[in-house]
Amino acid sequence: MTIIGLSVIVVLSTIPLNRMVGRTFVPEEDMGQITVHLDTPQGTSLEGTVEAARDIVKDLTGLEGVGQLQYVAGMGKVNHFHVMLFLKPLNERNVSQADIVATVRQILSTRPGSSPTVTGRTALGGSGEGGGGGGTYFAIQASLQGPDVGKLYDYSQALLGAAQQTPSLVDAKTNYSNASPEVRVAVDRARAADLGVRMSTIGGLLRLMVAGDDEISTYREGSEQYPVKMRVLEEQRRDIDTVGKLTVPSSTAGSIRIDNIARFERGFGPTDIRRVNRQFAIDMQTDVAPGHALDEASNDVRRLIADLHLPPGYTARLYGQTQILDETTANLMMALLLASIFVYMVLAAQFESFVQPIVIMLVLPVSVPFALFTLWITGRTLNLWSALGVLLLLGIVKKNSILQVDYTNTLREQGMERHEALVVANHVRLRPILMTTISIVAGMLPIAFGRGAGAGSRASMAVTIIGGQMLCLLLTLLIMTLFAWVMFYLNAGAATAIVGALLVLIPASDFAVNTMPFCHPATAKAGRLISTNSHPKPPA
Repeated sequence: MTIIGLSVIVVLSTIPLNRMVGRTFVPEEDMGQITVHLDTPQGTSLEGTVEAARDIVKDLTGLEGVGQLQYVAGMGKVNHFHVMLFLKPLNERNVSQADIVATVRQILSTRPGSSPTVTGRTALGGSGEGGGGGGTYFAIQASLQGPDVGKLYDYSQALLGAAQQTPSLVDAKTNYSNASPEVRVAVDRARAADLGVRMSTIGGLLRLMVAGDDEISTYREGSEQYPVKMRVLEEQRRDIDTVGKLTVPSSTAGSIRIDNIARFERGFGPTDIRRVNRQFAIDMQTDVAPGHALDEASNDVRRLIADLHLPPGYTARLYGQTQILDETTANLMMALLLASIFVYMVLAAQFESFVQPIVIMLVLPVSVPFALFTLWITGRTLNLWSALGVLLLLGIVKKNSILQVDYTNTLREQGMERHEALVVANHVRLRPILMTTISIVAGMLPIAFGRGAGAGSRASMAVTIIGGQMLCLLLTLLIMTLFAWVMFYLNAGAATAIVGALLVLIPASDFAVNTMPFCHPATAKAGRLISTNSHPKPPA
């Protein structure tokens, strides 16, 4: 009963261990590249943005492990720039990419007004999109949607403030700002209609002369052709009185000044407005703080969204790696279920029994907690690659169980008694089981301690297999022996099965300690039988 109780405790420990380990989509990789996204205050000119980028480059120059720095200013928005840090090769530096990211965040903490976001290049192929551009590779991206952009902005600011106070989140920011300086032109529509001035005419004139967006002609030089645009001088564009003196054609009064039919007001507004499914949308992007898992951070964001108590008509949805993690988890669970069904079908056909495959597969849940414990003790998370390691571990454990049951069946066919067949099969099969286990562990050690591109992904899988197999080997072999005994007594009634299970505990425990077939005194007679007839060859 001790083994049964211990097995039940081990299986039940899967739940707390799963919470302690945490889940991420892919492990952190040292890809040798870091990108810093920053924003200057709204209304900053391109020259001011370039100057701010140069100051940041000076602050980051000389960091240990950084080989080269580059910056790009004015990409997407005039007030946005990002600095790219290209790290030295792994064999030429003593610091990891995660350490450099932490150092950069500490340096930029003195510039909170710039909304810095520091992201390392990931195995997904990118390091995020700065400037509130809704990057695909942000760890967490929450999208708030609703019919009123003003209320939506208030909700997004409340969510942003709560996220910045959450320990599991870092570098939180939104892609919406209503602090961009602007000049509003309030047209007196009645007066404009009386003078025969169209609204489209006023808008076209301002777009041409102030924004300079319209192309009025082209210029060809050799084989090259250039667009020609026209706009007023910069000092004139900044003066609303000068802009008001621009004239528009009128069908009744010739040309009239814009300030005769419109009022100019200075104010603040958004740089861009996004819509999703005919709803205003504001996104909040954030990264996972060091020492926390993606699922923990995602659950914190879901909790913060629930605390907003969004009214009817307003919705929230998570994108980015959170969405990919949920989809991958569902797909892996489906794959595990289908694999279990197919394995059972194959084993049922191989052993020509519906009971023996179930007995073999009952030991699989016992190995999962040991894999999770290995991940927790080594400070790793359950990700795509470590999940594949768990699947491989289940295959190895199943293989060991097949060896035990298959050889037990062989001995039973030769007329050996149930108890003696189990003990002999366990001793004979222990040697190949230990040999394969040692071979697997030895083969995985270089992968677990390797360095270089992709080492993090491979190490997650290798560590899962090594720790899980070494820790669960003894218990799974004992449980398999116990279940096999019950299996052979299923036809003899429940009472006989329980008594037989208790009687086999002592020989099974003894088998786990001894590693040679001839070390068990109860197998002397069986040993003479095996030595005279040679070892029966199990099916290939």
